[in-house]
Amino acid sequence: MPSLNKLTLSIRDTLDPLFCHGPSFESILNEYLPDLRQFHYTMTHRIVDEALIEDFIQWPMNSVFYENENCKWIHIYSLPWPTNKDDKRRLPIVKGGCMTTVRSDVKRAEYMDHVMITNSNEFIELKTKFCRACQITTCLSIDIELPERIRKVILTKETRKILL
Repeated sequence: MPSLNKLTLSIRDTLDPLFCHGPSFESILNEYLPDLRQFHYTMTHRIVDEALIEDFIQWPMNSVFYENENCKWIHIYSLPWPTNKDDKRRLPIVKGGCMTTVRSDVKRAEYMDHVMITNSNEFIELKTKFCRACQITTCLSIDIELPERIRKVILTKETRKILL
């Protein structure tokens, strides 16, 4: 279907982490659907400790995290939500009681992969509060050894001025 230009995809309760790894999934779309212009997406995935969730680049997405005492889930969906009156995507309800309500007290920081650091205490929180972060943006001087998982550091103009 290389000439497909609009795709609506709804994936429920998948165990495949590919669907929450934005760059890989977008690469597949670009390779097999080169004429794709509209992509409406909704997906739920059970999170395990080794799951790495990466943002989509080409297609704007938002995510919501759900949990109970036994499992954690991510729900990723394309923006805007819904896109129009014909958009039939809905928030998921998992059978078996694992994800029944959205908990407003779920801390998204635990799952963030890109963190904006605005005060020096947040560098220490890279090991605790931001345990999945692999990219940081900051205007501060970095005076600690960063965790190995940090692949990219973006220094804003304020930091560059200080360093020069």
